[in-house]
Amino acid sequence: MILINNQRVIQYANRPFLKMIGLTGSQVIGNSLEDFCSREQENLFFIKILDDLKTMASWQGNIIFTTPKKQTKKCASIFLTLEQEKEEPPLHLVLFPSQNKVGTANVDYLTGLPEVDIFLDRVDQAIISNYRDKTNLAMFIINLDRFMLIKDGLGREYGDKILKKISSRLKNSFRKSDTVSRIAGHTFGLFVRITEETHSAHVAEKVMQILSRPITIDNQKIFMSASIGIATCHDSSEDADKIMDFAESAMHHAKEKGGKTYHFFTIALNETARQRIELENNLRNAIEKKEFLLFYQPKIEISTNKILGAEALIRWNHPKLGMILPGDFIPVAEETGLIIDIGRWVLKEACRQNSKWQKQNLKPISLAVNVSPRQFQYPGFYEDVSNAIEQSDLDPDFLELEITEGMLMSDVEKTVNKLNKLIGVGLTMSIDDFGTGYSNMKYLIQFPVSTLKIDRTFIMDVETDSSIASLTHSIIRMARSLDLKIVAEGAENKNQISFLKNHGCKIVQGNYYSKPLPAEEFGELLKKGRIEIKSE
Repeated sequence: MILINNQRVIQYANRPFLKMIGLTGSQVIGNSLEDFCSREQENLFFIKILDDLKTMASWQGNIIFTTPKKQTKKCASIFLTLEQEKEEPPLHLVLFPSQNKVGTANVDYLTGLPEVDIFLDRVDQAIISNYRDKTNLAMFIINLDRFMLIKDGLGREYGDKILKKISSRLKNSFRKSDTVSRIAGHTFGLFVRITEETHSAHVAEKVMQILSRPITIDNQKIFMSASIGIATCHDSSEDADKIMDFAESAMHHAKEKGGKTYHFFTIALNETARQRIELENNLRNAIEKKEFLLFYQPKIEISTNKILGAEALIRWNHPKLGMILPGDFIPVAEETGLIIDIGRWVLKEACRQNSKWQKQNLKPISLAVNVSPRQFQYPGFYEDVSNAIEQSDLDPDFLELEITEGMLMSDVEKTVNKLNKLIGVGLTMSIDDFGTGYSNMKYLIQFPVSTLKIDRTFIMDVETDSSIASLTHSIIRMARSLDLKIVAEGAENKNQISFLKNHGCKIVQGNYYSKPLPAEEFGELLKKGRIEIKSE
């Protein structure tokens, strides 16, 4: 399908047409239709067609196109005139019926929804129809939150059942004139015609409500949410691909805000989207190019300033952007699944380095490694841990895995079994960022963990907020009653250290003692065995 003006200049070309003649939109739009046709069909041929349309509802016949490889393609075509408002010159729609056939190959095998090519083609057709009815089009990109975590934890079969049920709900909740599509994986597309832009928010809220209803599979209730990106189209200057790019950019912004919300595309998001795509592409090559590094931050015994252990913290030494902190790339890695490979590398490198220090006769310490939710649910995680220990020849007593509270709650029985299997190797487990999630003693008792790490947000405010101070004290007492080691993260000054010491916390990790250090510098610190604190 293409759109031409009275001078036969192509104003718009849809995806099937571009695919048919083997060119891109930028190569076609703005050029004359006859530029892409056989010499048999020159200017006069098309001038006559447009003249005929002044008295005819349509013109039907064959057009012979020439591809970049000099091949000719004869295509049946239908010319229609689209009348414009006021005194604007008419535009002419050229359809190629043979390109519009849709079969089962264009339907998603799992959900029965249209695939992305059909979705985009329908959006393109809707854009063209806006010439006549002047309505607006809104596209929604709907990405399910936490889906991979649920799928990895419960299995592919559960994941497929969830996708089927959500597909059915979405399809049955909108008009036949609207289109719901499975774009890829756990991402859906929806486009609707709207009369006012504010209606887009109502549609997004409707989707959120549809997804908020629990899904029951094998007597187990599963609660889902989504991150939704919205982009609207007001005229023919945009095409489906561009609108989808805009909606995906807005969706990623909603995801970065924590999910379970929707966001409208704005021009400012263009640069954000470009940077994200570049970051994701670079991230895929970072392991192979050996751009990741581990830094090490010591855990200190307050009473003696001795180094009792350390935490391995990843950094990305980007060739152009310099040192990138994990908060800027780990969320992208988690979302894309790259976290599995990155997490595997961290495990191997941390074990290798700790083994190396011990072979240098430095003080043996337990080295903690953060485990992401998706990594923990990954079926091959146990093998990754076992391989890292075996290949480095490290005694597993000196490896500690840090997981968050939220990771423990997804499936308690299954999580306990997984933790017991890991502990059976000989390593230890700790709960990281405690206080930011469930913070429930009832749950803590069930899990075979040995250490509880108080989140840095508590430590930051113990001096200025009495309620935070009381809560921190309560966490320390609770942990001690369960015979758990306590580590306070993020201690920055002497007053915070004094508070922790006075309330029974014996181990601290934070910049007051040492910022995270590269392996060589940390090795030098480990030789000393303790931290020297300058008098304040």
